[in-house]
Amino acid sequence: MIVNSTISLPGDKSISHRSIMLASIASGVSSITNLNDGEDLQSTIKAMQSCGVLIEKEGDTIVVTGSTLKNPTEPIDCGNSGTTSRLLTGLLSSQHLSFSLIGDESLSKRPMNRVITPLAEMGCTITSNDGLLPLHIDASMGLDTINYEMPIASAQVKSAVLLAGLGSQNICTIKELKHSRDHTEIMLESMGADIEINGDNIDIKPLSSALRSFTMDIPADPSSAAFFIALAVLLKGSSLTVQNILLNPTRTGFIDVLGKMGVQGLVSNPTINNGESCGDIQFIGSKIQSCDIPAHMIPSIIDEIPILAVIAAFAEGKTVFHGVEELRFKESDRLHAIIKNLQLSGINAYEEGNNLVVEGGKPTKMAKILSFDDHRIAMAFIVLSIVAFEQYDIDNTDCIDISLPGFFNILREIQG
Repeated sequence: MIVNSTISLPGDKSISHRSIMLASIASGVSSITNLNDGEDLQSTIKAMQSCGVLIEKEGDTIVVTGSTLKNPTEPIDCGNSGTTSRLLTGLLSSQHLSFSLIGDESLSKRPMNRVITPLAEMGCTITSNDGLLPLHIDASMGLDTINYEMPIASAQVKSAVLLAGLGSQNICTIKELKHSRDHTEIMLESMGADIEINGDNIDIKPLSSALRSFTMDIPADPSSAAFFIALAVLLKGSSLTVQNILLNPTRTGFIDVLGKMGVQGLVSNPTINNGESCGDIQFIGSKIQSCDIPAHMIPSIIDEIPILAVIAAFAEGKTVFHGVEELRFKESDRLHAIIKNLQLSGINAYEEGNNLVVEGGKPTKMAKILSFDDHRIAMAFIVLSIVAFEQYDIDNTDCIDISLPGFFNILREIQG
């Protein structure tokens, strides 16, 4: 099998969430094209609509009319979306609302204390299910300033505090010793917020006037592109170009790790889109080398570790991902899910402290893929099976709709 294709992909999920949320509190009308079409984004759209925001679809464009947010009359259902739930805590608190958040079974197991702690320090009254959803937040008494040192590298937690800071009494400061993706900072600055970054410190001032509306064509999601890029680099003689892909330096960890594995991407047509770097990138089939991936790189590849582990399964030698304990708190226990599926495929993979170890070679067993109802696990191991066996068997594909409903259509397109 050979892949030889040029593709366009749905917009980046992280930027899509933030564009809907921030357009909702902006002055005027914002127009967004290539919005991610996954179920998580529908959760964010419905959440903002429940707060009184007018969001309409006009052809391929999403049109958001910013307004003063209202207290929702019912709990906001965040579905499976951790980004929706955590960012809403900060955004809605900044508007001094009183609201409740719920989610599906998976989301209701994911930790919320990481946003509860700073928001409570800012003066929110919060009740939860022992640090889990359902969550009720009352920010109607206003928000105090905060000087918060991030205990973990998390763009969701950082964003929750930054968004809350828009409605605080004075300047809020976040100290980020391990840097995470910075889409919230970029978008806030482009919309006129008073935000300043000095080394590890981020200062955000409360809004003195409404954020500016915007027009944006969202670049392709590198986390989604990773599955198709993996297929191309693992198949000898293949070539794949992804058009208008996000190349923000906090999101190119996947490309950087591929470089350590002996795979180089060729970037062309670089541009800046609303403060975000993007361009076209091409990959070709390559011989994969094993490598050590240090802990400081993990925040920039946290979503791509499942597919990188699959690529490592075809490498010569042992690949070690250092400091991957955060994988346990995603849509599934991804550390367990990765190891289990690799072992079922005949690859020796195991935990070593907080590290993931993959001893490469080539998968030898055609096993049923266990998705653990996790979209990234499902897509990663479908790629493994296609490369190794030119077919796949999986227990559930519905979960893929969380982030990439068109996954199978794109697979068919690039396979000719």
